[in-house]
Amino acid sequence: MNDRIKALYRSHILVNAKDESHQGKLENATHVLEAYNPMCGDKYTLYIKLEGDKISKASFEGFGCAISKASTAVLSKQLEGKSLKEMKPLVEMFFELVNEDSDQSPESLTDNEDLLAFAAAREFPERKTCATLSWGELEKLV
Repeated sequence: MNDRIKALYRSHILVNAKDESHQGKLENATHVLEAYNPMCGDKYTLYIKLEGDKISKASFEGFGCAISKASTAVLSKQLEGKSLKEMKPLVEMFFELVNEDSDQSPESLTDNEDLLAFAAAREFPERKTCATLSWGELEKLV
């Protein structure tokens, strides 16, 4: 893992884990996704509000480690303004980004630093489940 990815991991994971801008129950959600890892107890509810074909609002509530919380926060931010169809390639890219067997460099997949920080999971496969927990639930929808 290069030094840039390490630095992004250290800084962006902590910042996004503490970011409360997309936290809380969304009362008028059109979709509610439950992400749960019984091995560690991380559990999130992701709320999505579709207006037409665009996601107008996304939020989450729940608890877990800093990586799963940061990843869920980043996912919530990424959802807004996109259609579910537009989210499919983003979800696929995220899974490739954290895949330790990928033949693509993280930087060739994205220049978004919030997303790029999770490429560090390539070096720590046991953290991959944390990073992909909420993304995996969204993948079932898109």
